[in-house]
Amino acid sequence: MRLRDLLLTLLLVPAACFCADNEQLRTIVHADQDERQSLGRPDDWKGMMQRDAQRRVQVHAELAAGRVRTSADFYNAALVMQHGQGLEDIRMAHALATIASSLDPLDRSARWLKAASWDRMMTTQGKSQWYGTQYRQDPDGKWVLIKVDETAVTDAQRIELAVPTLAESKKRMEDMNRAK
Repeated sequence: MRLRDLLLTLLLVPAACFCADNEQLRTIVHADQDERQSLGRPDDWKGMMQRDAQRRVQVHAELAAGRVRTSADFYNAALVMQHGQGLEDIRMAHALATIASSLDPLDRSARWLKAASWDRMMTTQGKSQWYGTQYRQDPDGKWVLIKVDETAVTDAQRIELAVPTLAESKKRMEDMNRAK
């Protein structure tokens, strides 16, 4: 499903939806997160990436069927799409997270995912991230905060989106490296 199709579909979804959260999406996201918690060896990642692709197909099916209606549904769909390998998946994640945070502005997780998906979209395009949510490991296994454009947003804007300040993100990187 293309971003244009998603936006057209959303025009058909009432702004205030008093529906139950989508259990299928909840199951998909639990599998996604459970797998990430249990990863050990680097060779586990290849299988996970294949299962991630299957989960994204399932999310697209839920979107196409019009079964993504609540803030939690949009958040769950965004979280799965955030683990995509291509720019289109990450753009979709950002669009879905933006909708989730608009439907429920008090949802800290949705606001954080809106920032994290933006950062992932920027770094995927070879640009500096804005919020400081994206880390990677260098060839020696040391965690590195991917380059941040420190002029793009303020710490106050980071806090609005439930993201740590830049100093806190840098400290987190140091803590992750000490924990190794």
